[in-house]
Amino acid sequence: MTPNPTSAAVAVPVRLAIVDDHILFRKGLRALLSGYAGIEVVCEASNGQEFLELLDQGSTPNVVLMDMQMPILDGLQTTRLLRTQFPGVRVVIISMHDDPSLVSTVLAEGAHSYLVKNTSPEEMRSAVLAAAAAGAR
Repeated sequence: MTPNPTSAAVAVPVRLAIVDDHILFRKGLRALLSGYAGIEVVCEASNGQEFLELLDQGSTPNVVLMDMQMPILDGLQTTRLLRTQFPGVRVVIISMHDDPSLVSTVLAEGAHSYLVKNTSPEEMRSAVLAAAAAGAR
């Protein structure tokens, strides 16, 4: 049996936030990811501003799965703010856009990884666990 490279990340549950302006998509992600051992969805928000307010009020995710395009405060703007205000929160961007220059920009601004919305559930799970493991180092 091959050891699971992310098994260490599962020992302590990943505290996940989901930020997306589409409620049905957000609830679907919550249902999917809550079903995985080692992942606990601790909060949801419909845009970056709402998410930052939740953090100010004491929500404690260590990873955020965040949409790129949202009203009020988008994923790139929120990533920039998180880098300075909440550096312990790792960002996984999820977007419908598969533009290499956008991916490069988001990663340069501090996101841990970038996924397109047609990614597999297992790839999303792996990205969340990898972001949490990177934050624990």
